[in-house]
Amino acid sequence: MNTKQIGVLAVLTIAAIGAANASLRTGPQGLAGDRRGEPVFANLVPRLNDVASVTITDSEKSFTVERRENGFFEKDSGYPVKAEAFRDILVGAATLAYEETKTADPARYGDLGLGEAGGAPDTMGRQVTIRDGRGQVMAAMIIGNRDATVGGARGGLYIRLPEQKQTWVARGEVRAPAPHAAWFETNVTNIGRDALASLTLTGGGLDDIKAASEKKGDDLKLLNAPEDKDGDSSKIMRLSFMVDPISFQDVRKQSGAPAADARRMIVTARNGVQITYTVIGALSDGWVRFEVEATSDEGRAEAINLKTKLEGFDFKLASHEIDMLGWALKDVTTERKG
Repeated sequence: MNTKQIGVLAVLTIAAIGAANASLRTGPQGLAGDRRGEPVFANLVPRLNDVASVTITDSEKSFTVERRENGFFEKDSGYPVKAEAFRDILVGAATLAYEETKTADPARYGDLGLGEAGGAPDTMGRQVTIRDGRGQVMAAMIIGNRDATVGGARGGLYIRLPEQKQTWVARGEVRAPAPHAAWFETNVTNIGRDALASLTLTGGGLDDIKAASEKKGDDLKLLNAPEDKDGDSSKIMRLSFMVDPISFQDVRKQSGAPAADARRMIVTARNGVQITYTVIGALSDGWVRFEVEATSDEGRAEAINLKTKLEGFDFKLASHEIDMLGWALKDVTTERKG
């Protein structure tokens, strides 16, 4: 999203504020605080073009999303994030309006999902901080649970401003994606059943597992089963699910080098795109590095596109996928009958 697009966002936000104000006039009154109907961040809308970053701090981690000339990126990893996630936070913050006062007792913050760091994760608030290009705070709030008592389509939200004890129900919502991975397009590509030609696991001090599909539409079959064993078709099929889609749970800048005999999975598509997963660090940690190459002219353009998404980063896989990378032949075979 470039500067022009941010300008469009400002227009859309102003329109949203109009809708929010209309909702305030028609919604149920409830027990109002003396600031009912006031915008929580009145100065944010005219300065939307100045927004440079959003920082989210919660029980999982603290991370910052930056606006750059060519889009939006997580600051630490440099990986692109969803533009709409950034937009939704700005629109939500700009349209938030005070509804009524709640507790000012820190001992009760957890009941509203506004608990301080160190408490139970399900009671902790999420702090959202919006900054300009000079690093100056434009808006900051701790957001808690949704509040169903506020009328209107947008409902309400418990909030507290940093350094203040008073909590509020605010009309509106601030959609800060959770968990952290929800900021990213986590499905990198799909190599479905018809496209998958072969899959091989090797290294890491574990058995090699080699599987291939003879022709388009066929399931993978284990090629190196011991003489007294047959491939377990259900387990081999589960391995194929790792590439349909290829996805991740977290991302970081490349960190460290793989071991010389690291566990690897090499996936080849029928069009000649080959993707290699290489484990970085301990297998149980879940981090892998992808390498992409084309083994035919047909797959060259797709391989180049995937390289732009994958090179320079390490990716964390889901726990069940890490478990499968650690499978040995005994895990993908059954006793031969007869």
